[in-house]
Amino acid sequence: MATILSQYSTTGFYNAPVSKGLMGCMFLTCTALNVPLFAHFRKYLICKLPDAFLKGEIWRIASAKISFVDTKDLVCGSLLIYYFRVFERRYGSHKFASYLVASQVLTTVLEVLTILTLQWFSLDLHTGGFLPPGPYGVIFPLFVNYLFDIPRVAQTSVLGVPITGKTLTYLLGLQVCSTSPATAISALAGIVAGLLYRYNVLYVQQLPWVPGWLARGASATLGRLLASPPPPEGPSGATLELQRQEQIEMWEQQMMMNRAREMRNRPGANGAVHPLMQNFMGRRQNNPVQHPPPPPTEEQVQTLVEMGFDRQRVINALQTCNNDVNTATHLLLQES
Repeated sequence: MATILSQYSTTGFYNAPVSKGLMGCMFLTCTALNVPLFAHFRKYLICKLPDAFLKGEIWRIASAKISFVDTKDLVCGSLLIYYFRVFERRYGSHKFASYLVASQVLTTVLEVLTILTLQWFSLDLHTGGFLPPGPYGVIFPLFVNYLFDIPRVAQTSVLGVPITGKTLTYLLGLQVCSTSPATAISALAGIVAGLLYRYNVLYVQQLPWVPGWLARGASATLGRLLASPPPPEGPSGATLELQRQEQIEMWEQQMMMNRAREMRNRPGANGAVHPLMQNFMGRRQNNPVQHPPPPPTEEQVQTLVEMGFDRQRVINALQTCNNDVNTATHLLLQES
């Protein structure tokens, strides 16, 4: 984990305090449950249906979703939260927190109904009705927005199968939900909950999942603790893989420029341009002069800025793409 997040661990949560706090809580709770001193608290993560209703222990349904108990799920789940922090920058912390609460509630309701329905038909996929512990309702609904809102950028292919910058994220989600049939059902319930919220079924988006006074209180008390400094100038893609790709491309271009300078400075070079730079430099020289497109609207600029891109780069990309947000997003994710 430290190796993967080494360079961007301190600045990667800029404008994403909810994601930072959620990821920290996941680590603290799972680590504490694996310490012998606090191991006895694991019993509160056990929830068996319908016994929880019959014994009046409905609170166990909520406590079962506090933490993962498997270290593998913890690591994969934390990485997914880190990748999905772009949505907090885009929606704002208050709206993002409301989304997480709503999706967790909807996922839990769907899980409980699914378990009771399976028991009604004498199908035991939960080892007797035990609810799988872990915040599946926080992670898997975000895959819906990740699928529809983050562009698919093809990087390579293996045996004809395209590998994109989003492939690793999907593989991490598959790793979390493949532990057992119960976890797969939890993941599926989370995806359905994400679809219900996205399409505002039963007007779930209008419900006050996180009241304004609570959001203001959390911002005043925990905001400074969870705040992160702005990232330095450099790669600012939406995910860690894209940041690394941008940085590698920038280094390659710098190496090509340095090699071209060396060739020009050699005796007898006569200012000739190295063949490696001909295609790179020839495009701008051959392009005819065009009138600049109209300036982008502030709403278009703000949409891409909240995804973590630099404002000036966003304006340049929108002008290049004739103010098309989707095309500009694709360009920003690929350019250096």
